[in-house]
Amino acid sequence: MPTVTIAIPDDLSAQLEPYRDNLDDLLRIGLREVKVEQSLALFKKGNISLWKAARMAGVSLREMTQYAVAQGLRAAVDEETIREELA
Repeated sequence: MPTVTIAIPDDLSAQLEPYRDNLDDLLRIGLREVKVEQSLALFKKGNISLWKAARMAGVSLREMTQYAVAQGLRAAVDEETIREELA
């Protein structure tokens, strides 16, 4: 496993202290959230389908739909989405 060294501000370091033994989980969760947010932003702009957003974020279509609804977004089912789901 590679070792990564990063510099973080003191205030963030203090907040991370209770989680020091689980930093890998913390990074995994944070990365997932960033992927979901970025994918939803592309979906919101109309650049990708919700199905493609789910695939980019590494979550199920059902989960991505829940994220979208939580942000007030609705998925329109179009031919591309249907093709992607059936592929």
